[in-house]
Amino acid sequence: MKPRSFLIRLSLSSLAFTAAHQGHADTVFGVYAGAGIWQSEYTGDMGNPATSADDLGMSDNNNNFYYIAVEHPVPFLPNIKVQQNNITSKQSSVLENNLSIGTITYPSGTTVATDFDLSYTDAALYYELLDNWLTLDLGVTLRKYSGYLKAESSGLSDNTDIDLALPLAYGHMQFDLPLTGFFAGFEGNYISYDGNDLADYSAKIGYSFDSALDIGVEVGYRALTVNIDDDEVQTNLDIKGPYAAAIFHF
Repeated sequence: MKPRSFLIRLSLSSLAFTAAHQGHADTVFGVYAGAGIWQSEYTGDMGNPATSADDLGMSDNNNNFYYIAVEHPVPFLPNIKVQQNNITSKQSSVLENNLSIGTITYPSGTTVATDFDLSYTDAALYYELLDNWLTLDLGVTLRKYSGYLKAESSGLSDNTDIDLALPLAYGHMQFDLPLTGFFAGFEGNYISYDGNDLADYSAKIGYSFDSALDIGVEVGYRALTVNIDDDEVQTNLDIKGPYAAAIFHF
């Protein structure tokens, strides 16, 4: 499954437009990094016919993420942020309804072990439109899913790979409370095409310690929507919950 080519052209055109109207760039070279844990709650359904996350036995899970971003003062050259997001779940349950994953149908009343990996890597190319006490970044995220959906019961098993690459619109805004070290912010990605929707956002507050190496902490709320309707993969999952992260600025 691939997004239509016009979406890619539209995303790249938007990025070029942003570059043409860029008003600010970093005055110094900076490297930003972070790592955190996300307490994720799964809701929604997957498979065909749709089976709810509760019926599949999905429970809260601690997922992790980490990123590094490089910002520079070179005009018209975008900054880059690379982030790895690990999202997995393993569970077992007795089916109340038939469940189809890939080419296999599991009848109701059977015990099925399911395992999925919706992990993905983001590479965001963005420009700083504002860079003072208020930061505003806009750009495009290139996202690569490399995961799978597995289901296994007595005598039946299926393993469906998820191999998907696509662009998403990217935005980030942060407000720094002057002279305090405290900040608040919002970050998000979004795309919709051919009846599929992928979206995520995070809202955060944090504190950065004033030192030679800026170290800080942030807490917030993350939400991810994965709505994929493909011949082999059908998911309509919402993954959301609080997170905590350590952040660094070199």
